[in-house]
Amino acid sequence: MERTILKPRQGPSIREFLRYYVLVLLRERRMSARNIRRTIKRRSRENRGIRPSGALLVDSGELRLVLRQLRTRNFIEPVEDKWRLTAQGRDELARCENQKEAQPDGKERAARKALKLMGEPAPAETVLDVGAGEGFLSFKVAGVGYHVLGIDSGRFDYSKDSVRSAMEKARSRGGKVEFRETSVADLARTDESFDYVVTSQAMHCMRDQKQCLEAIHCLLKPGGMFLCIDFLVGPAGFLRHGWHSLLAISREEWGEMLGECGFVEPSAHKTGDYLVVTARKPLSAQSPC
Repeated sequence: MERTILKPRQGPSIREFLRYYVLVLLRERRMSARNIRRTIKRRSRENRGIRPSGALLVDSGELRLVLRQLRTRNFIEPVEDKWRLTAQGRDELARCENQKEAQPDGKERAARKALKLMGEPAPAETVLDVGAGEGFLSFKVAGVGYHVLGIDSGRFDYSKDSVRSAMEKARSRGGKVEFRETSVADLARTDESFDYVVTSQAMHCMRDQKQCLEAIHCLLKPGGMFLCIDFLVGPAGFLRHGWHSLLAISREEWGEMLGECGFVEPSAHKTGDYLVVTARKPLSAQSPC
């Protein structure tokens, strides 16, 4: 069996998560930096059910930086070869966890932000919704006048039921939306193309996120927009969605990955525990691929 090699994750979003979760771990018991990394990897191992590389491997340099930051703010202190939580650290942890109750779920706000970024539809503009599930975003986009095709591979047991439910809803509601059970990779092998490709809470489930983005780039018309709603990588996302949120792409990783896949004009908008990301296919790009 091929061994999965985990790549350590870095960047401001991961450090923001670590500044919170290190306090969580040290509230439980004193720990060394090595054990902190091991515990995070172990507790996130269920993410491998979605993607073999889904468990979170923390870069040792990133963790050292976070530990220094927490010590400077007197949230933690060293005891021999381990770290322990201070009284100020307990207060900071309580403040972080109280934010979950103070902020409502951001999914609806993220959808409204996405529609605002898309703007008013021009005649006959088409939208592809990748990983449409039960059609949460598909129906909202169709509701403002776009022609929408929602697709879902049905790879997971729950998604098979979801896409069938979406098909039933589309038949009963009518309008400018339809659904198919297919993958974005298979659709990219056809001659179809779209003015927009959108996705909601699906990118974090993709086994190969870069391959998915390459297929999306292929399906967009030149100048077309890609728009993604997914979990925010950081404390807000974790407090709402747990380790599952760490499967999502961070703000910094989005910028790098979109560029590698040929997209331009990337932008990211935080809406509570969600992130709304947009980018465009260059006008000079050929379509279809």
